[in-house]
Amino acid sequence: MRQSPDEFLPPELALRVEALNNAPQRAGADYVLVWLQQSLRGDDHPVIDAASVLANRLGLPVLVYHGLRCDYPYASARLSRFILGASAAMGRSLRSRGIACRQFVQQGPDHGRGLVYRLASKAAAVFVDQHFTFVPATQPGSFAGRAGVAVYAVDAARVVPVRALPARVGTTAAFRRAHSTLRHDWLAMRCPIQPEQRTVPANLPGELVELADHDETALDRLVAGLPIDQTLGSVAEHPATAEAASARLAGVDAQFVRQYSAKRTNPALAEGTSRLSPYLRFGMIAPWQVMARVEALDVTASQRYKFYDELLTWREWSHWRAWRNPEIHRYAHLAAWARETLDAHRADPREPVLSLAEIMHARTPDRVWNAAQAQWLLTGWMHNNLRMYWSKGLLRWAPDPETAWAWGCYINDRVSIDGRDPATYVSMRWGFGDARPAWKETPVYGRLMRASTAAMMKRDGVADFVDHWTARLLPEIDLASFDREYYV
Repeated sequence: MRQSPDEFLPPELALRVEALNNAPQRAGADYVLVWLQQSLRGDDHPVIDAASVLANRLGLPVLVYHGLRCDYPYASARLSRFILGASAAMGRSLRSRGIACRQFVQQGPDHGRGLVYRLASKAAAVFVDQHFTFVPATQPGSFAGRAGVAVYAVDAARVVPVRALPARVGTTAAFRRAHSTLRHDWLAMRCPIQPEQRTVPANLPGELVELADHDETALDRLVAGLPIDQTLGSVAEHPATAEAASARLAGVDAQFVRQYSAKRTNPALAEGTSRLSPYLRFGMIAPWQVMARVEALDVTASQRYKFYDELLTWREWSHWRAWRNPEIHRYAHLAAWARETLDAHRADPREPVLSLAEIMHARTPDRVWNAAQAQWLLTGWMHNNLRMYWSKGLLRWAPDPETAWAWGCYINDRVSIDGRDPATYVSMRWGFGDARPAWKETPVYGRLMRASTAAMMKRDGVADFVDHWTARLLPEIDLASFDREYYV
């Protein structure tokens, strides 16, 4: 018989956990399995906590598993290098805690076939991290239907788990009110759990490796040999190391939070953004860890609140929306009024019509837009405020609004280290009508608000920012993987 999470977990963890099937926990098992998709962190981790509670109860060890496939959509040297760096750092953290961690790196189509099912066949239960977009949104459910053992999904990417929020928070304002009253309670409830020290069996599948033993050079060599897109290379600006993640978190200090409101909209100011998003995206840092740090700073309540509004309200609002609407990445699920006004202006002349290759490689008439795209293509990261300007620009050059949307999502998912995430789709949606309508209609955009190039150029340092990025030499990226229908 299936065991409900509230039968064996403390309340603060049970509210984060959802049973994905009706299968029972397995008797006579070798371990409790944690299968992590993208929450790659070895400490303060609700998925590992939930598994540890059950493992301690059953007298079993915890085995943490993370796998990287070479046929993953948009698999590239950039994404693979960051993911494997995060996984290796997680492995070292878990090793220091006495928790077994094994990884798998697929070398070809048949390598490791059925591996996670083989691991599950010896597990008392499987715990996975819960996500709401791209492959991790659907893969755990498919796995749970075939695993033959209890599978539990754990909400480990948000301060306030989505199931703890009221059912009716359909506007940003309503979500903000609900979330702001709950976030401190959930921060206080975080209580990491250590599993009892037990050894996993030695006869684990031979395809498994321990990335904790790989240094940065070894990881570089590993990625270079994978059958993935090597035209989109790894980046130095966002190292996937524990030290880099800690440094980004340490950068959220009192001075940063005090000036955040005034500087956050200027993409030319390095101190205007935390650059935490790649580390949050892959779980190297948890949002409650950022919140706990900010709580300890000597800043005013209003300064703290503004940072929380961006870090917590908007980010977790995006996740809640993706939870309620799994099709959030599709053009057909944009606001009806926005699709109607864009359709009414479908035949308006563009300035000019460009190809995806020209868009990807920053060959447009707009130097600000080109600088933004160049920064994204070269570093895998773009300033949040600039992303909104960037997304609106696509409508000016794509042959139709559906293609503009598909191009934007594809570039986000392909190029960005923090892409394929609810927050990045919602940012795109803002550019396509998730905002107040404009006070008058304009060509191409209809009633969508336009972004002003002149206003952007007036911000301190933006002219130099544009000169810097438009002067950079860009790599030529293979575009064969573009799938328009996935986004339309």
